[in-house]
Amino acid sequence: MRENNLNFDRSKIFKLFQAKKYAKISKISKSILKAFSNDKEINKIIILSELNEKNFNNAKIVSEKLLELINDAETNYIHGNVLKIQKKFKEAIIFYQKAIDFKKDYFEAYNNLATSQKNIGLKHEALENYKHAINLKENNLEAHYNLANLLYDEKRFEEARENYEKVIKIDNNFPQSYLSIGLINSVQGKFEEAKNYFLKAIEKDKFLTEAYVYYVSTRKIDKNDYIIKILEELINNNDLHPKHEQDISYALSKVYFYIDNIDLGFKFLTKAKKLYLKKINFSIEEEKISFQKVKNYFSTKKFKVIDFKDTYKVYPIFIIGMPRSGTSLLEQIISTHSEVFGAGELRIMPRIFYDTNWNEKTSPEELFSFVRREYLSNLGKIDTSKKFIVDKMPFNFFAVGFILNSIPEAKIVHMSRNPMAVCWSNYKSNFFDNIGMDYSHKLESVAEYYTIYNEMMNFWRDKYPSKLIEIDYDKFVLDYETNSKSVIAEIGLSWENEILKFYENNRVVETNSLLQVRSKVYQDSSQKWKKYEKYLTPVMEILNKKNIKF
Repeated sequence: MRENNLNFDRSKIFKLFQAKKYAKISKISKSILKAFSNDKEINKIIILSELNEKNFNNAKIVSEKLLELINDAETNYIHGNVLKIQKKFKEAIIFYQKAIDFKKDYFEAYNNLATSQKNIGLKHEALENYKHAINLKENNLEAHYNLANLLYDEKRFEEARENYEKVIKIDNNFPQSYLSIGLINSVQGKFEEAKNYFLKAIEKDKFLTEAYVYYVSTRKIDKNDYIIKILEELINNNDLHPKHEQDISYALSKVYFYIDNIDLGFKFLTKAKKLYLKKINFSIEEEKISFQKVKNYFSTKKFKVIDFKDTYKVYPIFIIGMPRSGTSLLEQIISTHSEVFGAGELRIMPRIFYDTNWNEKTSPEELFSFVRREYLSNLGKIDTSKKFIVDKMPFNFFAVGFILNSIPEAKIVHMSRNPMAVCWSNYKSNFFDNIGMDYSHKLESVAEYYTIYNEMMNFWRDKYPSKLIEIDYDKFVLDYETNSKSVIAEIGLSWENEILKFYENNRVVETNSLLQVRSKVYQDSSQKWKKYEKYLTPVMEILNKKNIKF
């Protein structure tokens, strides 16, 4: 199409757009706009083409000019979308609200307004606006799905399930809803039901590769499982997206480890890890700096005991340690007690430290009072009538000093385990895209991170002797009845015989060890790493250099 013909043939622009020739439209966009500067539909085509080509600034310039030309519901909505795609959520909210002012029943604007609010933490407002979008249009698939995801994030699983099911009623070929219902069943311990939903998701979209990962992670695979053939066929597809290749490789590694083909298992596990490492920027040195900052603060200051006057209705029980050290098992046991609520891995404490500009000059009284107020007020928002809440965030091991000085009524239980068992389990687990787990995708960084953890715990023991309830996982499982009674007593609770049936506790559990946490205690699991010893030399060398026994 010659540019000098643009003035005479508007239909060709529409045909280019319908044929998804976005790059071509973007290339001649100035000429198009010169000919059709006042044409709303042509402006919309330019904006959408620029967005598809990721020319966000160009899209923003055109949408701003369109808004000056025509200030109505749709142009405000379009400009809001341009801002939302660029993650300028606060600005996007303004224009979605303007669009709604023009058009009160604009359900698409309510949906996108809610999504923008969700992304800046306005979850209550987002919830109400998703519901408003649905009230305006009952079969609003996108709003039902977005609402379901928000409810899932808030751990309101049954409400989330209802909305995922509504999505399926609207479109029974929507694979992500089947996957999400499968995940809800998994965290509720309904593994057979989860399996069926994962298979349904795969049936609807064989490239929804997360479904394969969850399928093989929530059941034991035998050599006759037909999922193996599907995965082996998929991995030979030369056109796989890197994310799909990563997921399929990881799923195959799980499969081969299950059927004792260790060489193939390691081959595909390493492949999955390398694919993931290509898209992240992780440095173990940054982790060392973070932990050193904490140690410096507590090494150079003397702290007075603060007489806190405020009281709260709930008391935290912190379970700390490296991920995959048995913390989920311990939480399951403790939370079986009638007075204890297991809240899982809460991000309250990490957020306090990563979002707060504290340094060595910060007053201890000021810092500890702030930590206490922030942590306990957020803990109190958890919907439970129980007196004690378990926070099983393993990484709180860096915050021991802050907890002891800010929340003296809290209990801290430290779970340790054979270092090689921990390192191997971290490396082989599905920790892709998990916050704080980037170290787990390379054997050397796993070992380095373990040494940081080990040094940090030795520091706290020297600084605060006898302040931690110490549990050795490998000793604990040898006589879990006696040891469970001991830890319950140390926490300050009375014994209840139901605790011995912790594996029947039907509470929701979100962890990488979904199967194990629903099982009875078994011994010798910390020796399984030896089957893979020839591949774990980098880990052993680093641990040996630090004189860490395994």
